Amino acid sequence: MLIRNYHAQRWLLALSSLSFIGLVWAVFSHVALLSVLDNLTAQLQLTMLPNWLHYFLSFIFFFSHSWGSCLVIFLLAFFLWGFKFKIPAFWLMTTSIISGILLHIVDFILPITNFNHAMQFPAFGIFWATLIYTFVASFVGPEIQSIWRRSTLHLVMLMMWCLVFLANLFQPDVQFSGVIAGWLFAIIVLELFEHFYVQYAPTLAKMNGFYESWY
Repeated sequence: MLIRNYHAQRWLLALSSLSFIGLVWAVFSHVALLSVLDNLTAQLQLTMLPNWLHYFLSFIFFFSHSWGSCLVIFLLAFFLWGFKFKIPAFWLMTTSIISGILLHIVDFILPITNFNHAMQFPAFGIFWATLIYTFVASFVGPEIQSIWRRSTLHLVMLMMWCLVFLANLFQPDVQFSGVIAGWLFAIIVLELFEHFYVQYAPTLAKMNGFYESWY
């Protein structure tokens, strides 16, 4: 099974959930340090950066937001399905669709504003970047036999994640707390759906549509 370690998932789910709740409390309680960081990052713009860095970060950020993230996730699911990883492909798409809906619901019920401007909370970009990084690490990485190539893949993905984190801070409707919230919320939904994967993947493997699928 490509996803396992049920006990670690439960601990990580509990820790990330408590951290997310604590962050929400800190934002609405206007904790001084967090407010300073939020006020600072809410004023950042990509146009403040040199042109080459502006365009580079915008290009990287595109693949973790809006149509870019949809394209990456669809391609991952498409190739996984084609290589007989039908259950991982189904789980990946189900996780993405449901978690995307949950993301917008949370953003709607937690109206965060700064300088009279609505802020994303959780931030969308880092949320999708975290999901994509996990999908690649869970289903692509283990299939690479060379340790050097597998390590290179993880290093490149980690660098991309860090660049998305940085680019997200320079978006006009994002502040520091929203980026951290996006990261934590992504971990929460991932751990929830990983639990479902561990529980139900063996059952799905016996169904006609997923028969002989690797999982």
